[in-house]
Amino acid sequence: MCKREADRGARRTRGILPRVPGRVGVWLVVLGTLGHVGGIGGIGGIGLAPAFAQSEGAFVVSSPHVTGVELSTPVQQVLQQIQEQWAQWIGASNRERAGQLVDNLLATVHQVGMQRLPDLSLGALLQAERAARQKDFARARWDLEGAERLDPGRPEVAFATAGVDRLEGSYLAAAVHLLAGYQRLFWLPLERFLWAESLLLFCLAVLLLTGGLFTAVQMATKGGALYRDLAQMVGRRLPGSAGLVAAVALLVWPLALPYGPVWLLLYWSVLVWGYASTSERVVFASLWLLLGISPLVIAAERREFSVNLSPPFLAMENLSAKRLYGSLFTDLGVLRSLLPESPAVKQLLADVHRSLNQWDLARSLYRQVLEKEPSNTAALLNLGDYFFFKGDYGNAIQYFQKAAAADPTSAAAQFNLSQAYSESYLFDDQQRTLAQARALDGTRVDRWFKQAEQQRVVAADGGLARIPEIRAQLLQSFRGRESALSRGDVLRRSISIVFAVGLLLVAIGLHLGRRRFGYTEPPLDVRLGGRAFDRWRRILLPGVAAAEAGEGGRTFLALLVPAGLLLLPLSSRVGFRIPWGYDPGNLLLWTFAVLGLLLYFGARLRWELTHQV
Repeated sequence: MCKREADRGARRTRGILPRVPGRVGVWLVVLGTLGHVGGIGGIGGIGLAPAFAQSEGAFVVSSPHVTGVELSTPVQQVLQQIQEQWAQWIGASNRERAGQLVDNLLATVHQVGMQRLPDLSLGALLQAERAARQKDFARARWDLEGAERLDPGRPEVAFATAGVDRLEGSYLAAAVHLLAGYQRLFWLPLERFLWAESLLLFCLAVLLLTGGLFTAVQMATKGGALYRDLAQMVGRRLPGSAGLVAAVALLVWPLALPYGPVWLLLYWSVLVWGYASTSERVVFASLWLLLGISPLVIAAERREFSVNLSPPFLAMENLSAKRLYGSLFTDLGVLRSLLPESPAVKQLLADVHRSLNQWDLARSLYRQVLEKEPSNTAALLNLGDYFFFKGDYGNAIQYFQKAAAADPTSAAAQFNLSQAYSESYLFDDQQRTLAQARALDGTRVDRWFKQAEQQRVVAADGGLARIPEIRAQLLQSFRGRESALSRGDVLRRSISIVFAVGLLLVAIGLHLGRRRFGYTEPPLDVRLGGRAFDRWRRILLPGVAAAEAGEGGRTFLALLVPAGLLLLPLSSRVGFRIPWGYDPGNLLLWTFAVLGLLLYFGARLRWELTHQV
């Protein structure tokens, strides 16, 4: 594939993959038709037919400027083989043949030290969607089986299965698979973190919405008294109806501003402060404080969200799960550019090269790690492996001895040393070090012996083990850049808190200034009709009865539940949208919201009927 086609394919991937992919020189996932998958609410037209492109003119090692990480010709050939096997899977005509090709794909990806192919799994979901729309549900089922095997345990597969169930008319099975998809969400660290971040913003939005409703209820119960006092004050200067019109204008003028309803609620909260009880004033002050810190919380959450979806973080997350996705090598190149001198990053990249069987590149990086960390056991062990595979058993013994000296508790170092002694015909030393390895961890030594036909010595994933350390370094780097904010930026970020404190001071000042003129007492209850309607008013207007009694906490809590249920279907808009490979839709959220509101108002009706006098 030419460079122009590769760039075009990279741009197409941005609509679906949970990252901002870079340019992929050696292999690239090309998404044929982009759309948004609707899950149980209807399967959309997401195009996921992957194809992998080999870089031009790469006969020895690809340039890191193109792929992010150097890739040798054998590795590129493996990736090309994945492309060919995927094309064969697309054309498979029966379940048995498709299963064999999935076996071949998994065996091929194991050659580069990986276990999963997430982009191909999403491609299989596309095939399932197409087959289901064509009423070929047998093909759709084996496509879903292939997607699950290519990337096991992903929520997207369960969501897609729910969509196929719906198209087949199995609505109960669709609901079960949809719930299973959400359950899988909590098994995955990154998705679980993103969900928690979105939940925090959703809760913040619910509290703010409840605060707006709280202010509206306060105006419903106390606004009449406020209007009469305003009309009386204005009437001293404007006669007759002109004073009444001016009083109305004074109450609603913020509607003329941009985002008028928001400014109106804030304005009302200040005006009604003097008519509120102590508990209601505590709620108002808390809401203003919440409003003041909300921009800071949102900015911090957005920053954490962006960092965890940045290419380096995604690369490390997928490496931990052995997932080979389209721009993995490019994202690793971004990581190297951000932390070029980090020994942990160099060791991680060395482990990647080792898993790709690019031992010469790995050896260079391991040596750079040892220059700064001479007692790094994993790097010493893997350098010993390099010389062992080269047949240089003398150097292998030296590195294994250094690894054993650096970590006397390492069974792997003693085991590898025994293997190197055996190849050097030093059988007494071999028996001695093998006995030491068994004494340290006999179970693992037995397992290594069983795998000896495939690999004589043990490699250590020291770089993968340092991923938490690398994450901490990246976070420190990002925060270091943010700490260079100018004074103007700091003031701009803190102005919301100043504004919140200003609302409180204005409310207190206005109350103290007006107190000498007296307040009109609000009516005991809101009358919207006769007595027959009064019961339904209490049921259908939560919080009004508590506001009439001046109970601020009860008013807020009565409004909190319906506000949360009303906002639930819009949670993906008020929070961060989790970058699903297959969107489940929001039908389930609408169902919970409607049922929750019915149960809530049903409980209020039951309480009213039970406690009626």
